[in-house]
Amino acid sequence: MRPLALPGRRRFLTLAAAVPLTAAAVLWGGSRLVGLGRRAPTLLSGGLVVGGGGVLYPLAPGDTVAYVPGTRLPRAPEPWGLTTSQQSVLARQALARRQAARLPQGRWAGLADGALTDLLALTGPALMPGPMIPSSPADPSAEPSAGSTPPPTPTSTTDAASATAGDAGREGRDSREPLPPRAEVFPPGAVVAAPMSIWRYVWPRDAAFAAAALSAVNLADEALGVLGNLASWQRADGGFEARYTSSGQAPDNRPPQGDGSGWFLWAAARLLDDGVSAAELGASVGTRLARAAARLLTMTDTPSHLPATTPDYWEVAETVLTLGTAAPVLLGLEAATAMAGAGVDLAVPSQALADRAEVVRRAMELNFAPSWGRHVRRDDIDAAIALVLPPFTDALTGAREARRTAAARMRRPSGGLAPGSGWRDDGVSWTPETALLAWSALSLGMEDEGIRLLSWLEEHRTGAGALPEKVLSDGAPAGPAPLAWTCALILLATAPGAANEWS
Repeated sequence: MRPLALPGRRRFLTLAAAVPLTAAAVLWGGSRLVGLGRRAPTLLSGGLVVGGGGVLYPLAPGDTVAYVPGTRLPRAPEPWGLTTSQQSVLARQALARRQAARLPQGRWAGLADGALTDLLALTGPALMPGPMIPSSPADPSAEPSAGSTPPPTPTSTTDAASATAGDAGREGRDSREPLPPRAEVFPPGAVVAAPMSIWRYVWPRDAAFAAAALSAVNLADEALGVLGNLASWQRADGGFEARYTSSGQAPDNRPPQGDGSGWFLWAAARLLDDGVSAAELGASVGTRLARAAARLLTMTDTPSHLPATTPDYWEVAETVLTLGTAAPVLLGLEAATAMAGAGVDLAVPSQALADRAEVVRRAMELNFAPSWGRHVRRDDIDAAIALVLPPFTDALTGAREARRTAAARMRRPSGGLAPGSGWRDDGVSWTPETALLAWSALSLGMEDEGIRLLSWLEEHRTGAGALPEKVLSDGAPAGPAPLAWTCALILLATAPGAANEWS
């Protein structure tokens, strides 16, 4: 499941756009705040475009641009601060990153192609804070918006030298062009949630799903790069902060979330399943995987064998354990078991990990079944129901029955899904939860539901073809676009060997 952000992401836009709340109030008030005084969220960015120096700009809402296929480079380079030669070099580099990709053919080909292009662009970018004004409209429909960023100007030799370390992580990987002074350089493998404002961070949850998605479409090197970056930011205790800046620091004192270690292990096991060898995985991130496994053992060494209560992907304070925290812990233990059995040295015997996973599994059934709600012993189902079923794990007792009506209970007027049945009644659909339930449905043989949800996502992209975070009740896109977590889930749902048989 996708992280939404403390002062940002899911909760922030719908709240902060309406009333001047403090960041803490936004996080800790969360879903419990009444909807009075809120106005509908708006579209913050319509997509991405690569400008001069290979930097990535968010497209202003309503703007569109004709792209070089397989890239976010404009076909008309000059208005965007690019020379024709720069465009050619950057296009070769962008296309080289995806050369080995295996994407679905037929029904979901366009949807998956766009999702991959945006996900790669958001992985290790040099990112500008706002849209740029093209020197002239690149397209009749691509008129510049007020408040945009002027075209980049050449930087000094000092500026160029200071940006060198980040050159390998951006869309134009080997570009010798200097970066604009305001560019924020993320390291290679760092998956930025979205290109705007409070989404310009790396959430471990998003990164784990991105690694799994890149692996699923045969981009093992990119997937290992994502895992490697995430591993480099892991805490000494094997856990992760809620989110990270481009320098690998927590931007605030938001409490860590209990699912990060589980998602890290789960993603690594997905790479193993997709053909990355145990030796390569161990050499790349083995020590950090061992730390994560040890952390999960500590987290579940409790009388209940369940982890402590923490915020999860809803990004709100919780007083009762959620399925969104418990399930990734189980998935991480199961992933660790599989990796240890395959020869990855986790410093813990495979059988010990398997035994603990089984104990946690039984504890979850005791505490969440039969309703499998968001909270222990409640019937408030949310998108985390997908995590206790295929394709994540063998179905836990009673979870299939609860899943059959989950989408209907979460459905919004435009046809997408809310994060859960207990989400506020604002009519807003969320694309990551919709994509997660689409993948879940296809994996469970619920073909009609899966195809309907994927079709809805395809139909509710922005004018530039990007997947937004939210969709309003009238079908209009809102929030930032593209959203990395949604892009990753689209790839997982449609990857050859996953959902393409329903194409």
